[in-house]
Amino acid sequence: MFYSRIMIPAFLFSFLALFIGSSFNINAAGISFLVIAPLMHYFIYEARFANEYVFYANLGFSRKILWISTIAISVFVKLITGML
Repeated sequence: MFYSRIMIPAFLFSFLALFIGSSFNINAAGISFLVIAPLMHYFIYEARFANEYVFYANLGFSRKILWISTIAISVFVKLITGML
Protein backbone atom coordinates (compact mmCIF):
# COMPACT_ATOMS: atom_id res chain seq x y z
CA MET A 1 0.00 0.00 0.00
CA PHE A 2 2.87 2.37 0.82
CA TYR A 3 4.65 1.86 -2.48
CA SER A 4 1.54 1.95 -4.64
CA ARG A 5 1.35 5.69 -3.99
CA ILE A 6 5.00 6.10 -4.94
CA MET A 7 5.95 3.59 -7.62
CA ILE A 8 3.01 3.92 -10.02
CA PRO A 9 3.29 7.73 -10.33
CA ALA A 10 7.09 7.47 -10.42
CA PHE A 11 6.94 5.03 -13.35
CA LEU A 12 4.41 7.22 -15.14
CA PHE A 13 6.40 10.42 -14.62
CA SER A 14 9.69 8.77 -15.63
CA PHE A 15 8.19 7.47 -18.87
CA LEU A 16 6.53 10.82 -19.46
CA ALA A 17 9.92 12.49 -19.07
CA LEU A 18 11.35 9.87 -21.40
CA PHE A 19 8.79 10.63 -24.12
CA ILE A 20 9.23 14.38 -23.73
CA GLY A 21 12.97 13.95 -24.29
CA SER A 22 14.47 13.74 -27.74
CA SER A 23 15.07 9.98 -27.93
CA PHE A 24 13.70 6.81 -26.38
CA ASN A 25 16.46 5.45 -24.17
CA ILE A 26 15.63 2.89 -21.47
CA ASN A 27 18.71 3.93 -19.49
CA ALA A 28 17.34 7.47 -19.30
CA ALA A 29 14.10 6.05 -17.90
CA GLY A 30 16.10 4.34 -15.15
CA ILE A 31 17.92 7.55 -14.29
CA SER A 32 14.70 9.55 -14.21
CA PHE A 33 13.09 6.89 -12.00
CA LEU A 34 16.10 7.08 -9.68
CA VAL A 35 15.41 10.78 -9.23
CA ILE A 36 11.61 10.82 -9.35
CA ALA A 37 10.84 7.98 -6.90
CA PRO A 38 12.50 9.62 -3.86
CA LEU A 39 10.94 12.94 -4.86
CA MET A 40 7.52 11.31 -4.99
CA HIS A 41 8.20 9.76 -1.58
CA TYR A 42 9.04 13.18 -0.19
CA PHE A 43 6.09 15.03 -1.68
CA ILE A 44 3.53 12.33 -0.88
CA TYR A 45 4.60 11.19 2.60
CA GLU A 46 6.59 14.10 4.01
CA ALA A 47 4.52 17.00 2.69
CA ARG A 48 1.01 15.70 2.10
CA PHE A 49 0.35 12.59 4.24
CA ALA A 50 2.88 13.02 7.06
CA ASN A 51 0.48 11.52 9.61
CA GLU A 52 0.46 8.18 7.79
CA TYR A 53 3.94 7.42 9.11
CA VAL A 54 2.19 6.58 12.41
CA PHE A 55 0.18 3.88 10.62
CA TYR A 56 3.31 2.32 9.14
CA ALA A 57 5.14 2.63 12.47
CA ASN A 58 2.36 0.59 14.05
CA LEU A 59 3.00 -2.05 11.39
CA GLY A 60 6.68 -2.11 12.36
CA PHE A 61 8.15 0.12 9.65
CA SER A 62 10.09 3.16 10.72
CA ARG A 63 10.51 6.28 8.61
CA LYS A 64 14.18 5.39 8.10
CA ILE A 65 13.36 1.88 6.85
CA LEU A 66 10.78 3.26 4.41
CA TRP A 67 13.26 5.80 3.02
CA ILE A 68 16.02 3.19 2.70
CA SER A 69 13.70 0.79 0.89
CA THR A 70 12.50 3.52 -1.49
CA ILE A 71 16.08 4.40 -2.41
CA ALA A 72 17.03 0.71 -2.68
CA ILE A 73 14.14 -0.01 -5.04
CA SER A 74 15.05 3.05 -7.12
CA VAL A 75 18.68 1.92 -7.41
CA PHE A 76 17.53 -1.61 -8.27
CA VAL A 77 15.30 -0.32 -11.08
CA LYS A 78 18.20 1.84 -12.33
CA LEU A 79 20.55 -1.16 -12.34
CA ILE A 80 18.02 -3.32 -14.20
CA THR A 81 17.41 -0.66 -16.84
CA GLY A 82 21.17 -0.11 -17.13
CA MET A 83 21.63 -3.79 -18.02
CA LEU A 84 19.04 -3.69 -20.80
